[in-house]
Amino acid sequence: MPQIYLCFLWHMHQPFYKDLASGEYKLPWTRMHALKDYYGMVRILEEFPRIRQTFNLVPSMMVQVAEYASGAARDPFFDAALKPAEALTDADRAFCCATLSIPIRAA
Repeated sequence: MPQIYLCFLWHMHQPFYKDLASGEYKLPWTRMHALKDYYGMVRILEEFPRIRQTFNLVPSMMVQVAEYASGAARDPFFDAALKPAEALTDADRAFCCATLSIPIRAA
């Protein structure tokens, strides 16, 4: 059988979600994907040592990942999720209901 040469190229990107005026991240996607996708894709390669892949990491994504990893990122979504329920203000509760919950539809 003829040998096939195949290239796996993953283009990992995230828009720059940080608001430069406030210093806060306006959407949580970089943090969420870093936790559930980016690491996992590389980790699974340990199970397939003969497969080679290339990951193209976009600078805007890496800057954000580095801020989260160093603890420097200001993320209102993460802050709200970590705040004890008894410490939530009315504004915090409204933010959580509007941004952190999944709508439930009647059947």
